Amino acid sequence: MPGRDEIFQKSMNEGHSAAWDQEWSKAAAAYRRALEEFPDHPKALNSLGQALHQLNQVDEALQIYLRAVKVSPDDPVPMEKMAQLSERVGDLKTAMEAAIRAGDLFLKQRDPEKALQNWVHVTSINPEHAIAHSRLAQVHEKLGHSQQAAMEYLAIASILQRAGNAEKTQEMVNKAQSLVPNSAEVKQAQTLLRTGQLLPKPIRAKGG
Repeated sequence: MPGRDEIFQKSMNEGHSAAWDQEWSKAAAAYRRALEEFPDHPKALNSLGQALHQLNQVDEALQIYLRAVKVSPDDPVPMEKMAQLSERVGDLKTAMEAAIRAGDLFLKQRDPEKALQNWVHVTSINPEHAIAHSRLAQVHEKLGHSQQAAMEYLAIASILQRAGNAEKTQEMVNKAQSLVPNSAEVKQAQTLLRTGQLLPKPIRAKGG
């Protein structure tokens, strides 16, 4: 009788081989066999999630990625997939929460580009998501992307202004000005604040 490890490894290899050939039904069946041996194995869960996603079985793929998130809470990949699939089924609140978290996890793994991608995607769902803009501003600033950071600080200023926080609004615009003193957008924002007018609303990000 082959041992559990052997069956698991054989099933995973069969799954990967089928996935390589884009035979997703075969791949999913093999990954399911692997999970019968080790139900909480992160690699098997992620692989099955991917196969189900390719088969367009979105609801089950989402459940599998949810299990993967529970067993590997520090892995950004299943969290990012959960965000994408939640959006597909119309659960935008979960999608945005998962994308924020995925970004945080990617940043922990020193992958700022993937972190930025996830947060930009949140602002494409909801342009007035203050947490996403705040994360984007801080990371762009750290990476020396002064122009992008300044635009994020202006977006935060606009959100804070509409929430009635005049002091913080001015602080964010000043922050943007310190990064790009000659920016036309920043100068316009300072003029609008001086004359008591509303700042432009944050623009919806494209895709992300």
